[in-house]
Amino acid sequence: MNVSDFEQRRNKILSVVIEAYVASAVPVGSELVARRLRPSVSSATIRNVMGELEEAGLLEQPHTSAGRVPTDRGYRLYVDSLMDVPWFSREQVMEMTHRLHGEESEVEQLLGRAGGLLTELAQQASFILAPTVKRTALRQIELVPLGVRKVLCVLIGDQEETYASHVVELIEPLSREEVLALVRFINTQLTGLPYRDVVDSLERRLIAETDSFYHLVKRSLDILQHALSTEPEERLLLEGASYIVAQPEFRRDPGKAHRLLKGLEDAESLMEQVRSDLTTDRVRVRIGRELPLAGYEACSYVAAPFVVEGRVLGGVGVLGPTRMDYPRVSALVEAVARSIASILGRGPAA
Repeated sequence: MNVSDFEQRRNKILSVVIEAYVASAVPVGSELVARRLRPSVSSATIRNVMGELEEAGLLEQPHTSAGRVPTDRGYRLYVDSLMDVPWFSREQVMEMTHRLHGEESEVEQLLGRAGGLLTELAQQASFILAPTVKRTALRQIELVPLGVRKVLCVLIGDQEETYASHVVELIEPLSREEVLALVRFINTQLTGLPYRDVVDSLERRLIAETDSFYHLVKRSLDILQHALSTEPEERLLLEGASYIVAQPEFRRDPGKAHRLLKGLEDAESLMEQVRSDLTTDRVRVRIGRELPLAGYEACSYVAAPFVVEGRVLGGVGVLGPTRMDYPRVSALVEAVARSIASILGRGPAA
């Protein structure tokens, strides 16, 4: 037997163990593997190979008399090299896109529907890294006087129905005529500028001091600086955490479930981790301790960005136990991300 034959057999046995464990949540014995591979591989060979996989750190035996379960390292090899990811056809993606469309066209409602769809189809928790208006460019700003020293600032982005509103307290009073002048100035001078650059642009004009719109620049800077300082870059929407703690491995270990629920309370840390993984246009999988967050040691996530006009606007993902159906979940996450990008970009879904 040459090396490639051995590796092929080893990988097949590892795949059978992983897929059987994912389906049953019960440690997998050599007898079950033998039934699935007989007569191509003998029972003695299967026992020997499973022992070698354990020595290599790809499988482990939770109890002396029990079968074996995959380790994080075993799952990683499976995800990177062995699994076959099903491909959703153009028609299937278009059906998902149809389900995501609704009467309400705001981005937040769209992403809420996407999270619900992923939770339903994966039967796991879903998360959405949702872009805010701050990740878009300025299309329009509205100022609504609420008093002489208070205005409602409505920020409207260049992505369909992306907006935010903030109440801004003013040091100096502002008349209705000045409000109208500010709105005209901002929507004439700043339209098309990325929101993240708006404040810097106004500050540069203010420093120049020779700008003929100096007074309008100063008042605009005061208002927009306050409004944008309280607007986050993204928000993390998490749905279906109960699906995770209902899994057998969490029901058997209440302490594990408690640690996860405590970890989920720190949405900011999870958001930062997801953000760092979604810088390129591809599906990312983090398995077990590859997810360096307290409480997530027994979990994995599969995430994919949605990209519009070459920009990563946000991402979608599924969070579940390490005993996850990685091929199916990877396909689902990618398809939903493509559907969101199609709706936001009004382009083809496949």
